[in-house]
Formats: sequence, C-alpha cells, structure tokens
Amino acid sequence: MLRPIAEGDLDALVDLALQLDSMNLPADREFLSGRIAISQRSFGGEQGDWREGIYVFVLEDTDAARCVGTCTILAKHGRPGAPYFWLAVTEEERRSKDLGRRFVHTKLQMRSTEDGPTEIGGLILDPAYRHHKEKCGKALSTVRFAYMSLHTDRFEREVIAEMLSPFEETGDNLLWNAFGAKFTGIPYREADHLSSRSKQFIADLFPVDPVYAALFPEEVQQTIGKPNDTARAALRILEKIGFRYLNQVDPFDGGPYYGAARDAITCVADRRQLVLPGDEALRDTPPEGPLALVSAEGRLGFRATVVPQSADGAPLVSQECRDALGVAAGDRVSVTPLP
Repeated sequence: MLRPIAEGDLDALVDLALQLDSMNLPADREFLSGRIAISQRSFGGEQGDWREGIYVFVLEDTDAARCVGTCTILAKHGRPGAPYFWLAVTEEERRSKDLGRRFVHTKLQMRSTEDGPTEIGGLILDPAYRHHKEKCGKALSTVRFAYMSLHTDRFEREVIAEMLSPFEETGDNLLWNAFGAKFTGIPYREADHLSSRSKQFIADLFPVDPVYAALFPEEVQQTIGKPNDTARAALRILEKIGFRYLNQVDPFDGGPYYGAARDAITCVADRRQLVLPGDEALRDTPPEGPLALVSAEGRLGFRATVVPQSADGAPLVSQECRDALGVAAGDRVSVTPLP
C-alpha cells in the first residue's frame, strides 16, 4: 500500500535514507522529522503557501507492517528566497584552418530562477522488493503522478527529476572535487547536506561565467550528465512516460536533470476515474498480465495500491484492496496503468 508518510514512520525513513543520503533525502534524523511534519501539512492542505509543499509517500508492506520504500514531490523547486540552481550544459565549436583542427567544447554555466518547476525525487526501494511481482519500483514512481493529477492546483506545469550521478566508493564526487570544492573550500558531503537547508553559498561563491569542461581531467568529464548505475532503472521508467534530458546538471555532482510537461506525462494523461462497482474481484486474483495503480481519497485519506487488470482493462479491486484504500462500492477511484 502507498500512502502519505506518518509520524510513526520516522525510524523507517531514516533507515531508507541511509541507503541514499541525497539532498532530497539526507540521512539526518532531525531534518527528516521536520520533513515529515511539512509533508503532513501539505497533504492536509495546511501548508499555507502551496509552493512550499513537500509530499512524502511511503510504500508499506502490510503483511510485514513496515515501510519498504519512499518517494517525494517538491511542489516548486525555485521560489522567492529559495532559488533553483543548475548548470546549463552547452557546446561551442571552434576551428583552426591553420592547424586543420576542430573542437566541440562542453561548457557549464551557473543558472538560477525563483520561478522553477515541480520536482520529483527521493525514490528509494528496499533491495528485497526490487523484483517484486507487484512492481514496487514502478508503483513508487507512478504514485506521484497519480497524486499530481488529482491536485493540479498544487503543482507546476513542468516537472523535473534529478538523477544521481556516479560516485566514488568513498562517497566523494569527481565533479565536485574538480569544480565546486575549488570555489567553496568544503568537501562534497558537507556541501550536499548544507544545501538541503540553504543554497545561498552557491550564489555567493560559484562562478557566473562559463567553465570549459576540457579543463577537467578526462575521468571527470565522463561523469557530467551521466546517471549512476543504481538510477538507471528509475530513469528508464521516466523516459518511458515522457521525460527527456534537459541539458542541465546538478551543480554539486553533475547528475542530469530530466523533465516533461506535467499533463503530457503518460501517467497523468492516461489516468482515468471510475465508480467502483459492487462486484469485487476475488481476493486471490493473481497479479499477472497488465497491472494498474488504483488510488483514492477515501475515509483513510490518500491511498494507492497495485491491482491486476482484466482482459478488457478493468481493474480487479478485491475487498482486501478496498479496505486498504478506505473505499466501497459506489466510491470514485483513479486508475493509472503502470508503465
């Protein structure tokens, strides 16, 4: 079952964050406790300014009674007082007739905006569930778009996702060591954790003029805009539903940004609503063939779960699933095919 995070999920969230320790989900108990509080206000419509909304979902194994995955939506990445920073990746061609040589240089230039897009991130799944028959990874990715399509007034029309870049075994990052550390004087992990609270030091210290990647060692150049091997499965899902590389990378680690128009994302465009019929699917209906994410905002709040579909595409929602969703016959649910 997928649902909004609750206060009692803090220990599980810390455990999951230790697997990633990223800017969106640092392994910092105090930070994560605050993130849970913001998420609860956001889901409850009590955050005040919708642009400050942060929505954290968890995937719960109801048999084991524990959270085995999480993902996040940041309603707006880049707003007044909290800019969105990125490195624009461009190319410049240079030729010399005298030398008979031609070069195409990659350039990195700092950009920022206080009117940025919605960002998805923080997706972590316990390794034991990565090949689950109910497609847990796809469900975690899809639930964010199912929720966005229910509340379009809380999100921007453009959506981005930052993919993790390759890291050294020590936890260091080659691009940061060759670039960011030269201008800030602090190690990667310190900079990454600091940025989860304030990014002002980026504006204060990073160069504003273009930097030629050719000045970096070859091994550093090869990491710019390349996703980490652990992020490739998530990236394949995003590409399948319409995300494309934006020629932007994260200023800390060089991880690529992918993006799409919200309403063109297939998980948003293909979502449909239906009234739950009275004839429930059998409890032991095997999850074979096409699967769909069924979501609802019933008596339990927002809930979602994966169900099989019949030959004609109808979701087979068992009584067990209905109870988990907090819905009954006659209630409206949303159906989003898994990519």
